[in-house]
Amino acid sequence: MVMGGLLFLLVILFTMYLLYSRSAQWKTVMSASGPEARDLQARHAFLKSKQVKCRVQSDTDAALSAIQTAAEAVDLHHPERLKLDVHAKDLHKAEALLQQYEEKQPEASARL
Repeated sequence: MVMGGLLFLLVILFTMYLLYSRSAQWKTVMSASGPEARDLQARHAFLKSKQVKCRVQSDTDAALSAIQTAAEAVDLHHPERLKLDVHAKDLHKAEALLQQYEEKQPEASARL
């Protein structure tokens, strides 16, 4: 009985460690909400096209996201906040590419 409880505790601790180590591999490089979220999505697509491992996630608590998303659909003054995460192994590459992206943006808007 005691061994079973100890084994269960070890499995829980190991699972928590795995979840923590997986989330520690991601670094947030940008966050945005409202109209700025469109630019964040464009940067995400740009990094993906350059084979950078990245993702867009919501800052909201996963348990509350459905409630908050429904509330934000009604309340446009408090839009959901998104963040652009890059895998730690691609962080330097992503920073250099985002710098290039920013340098090209004024040129693109000047042509319009």
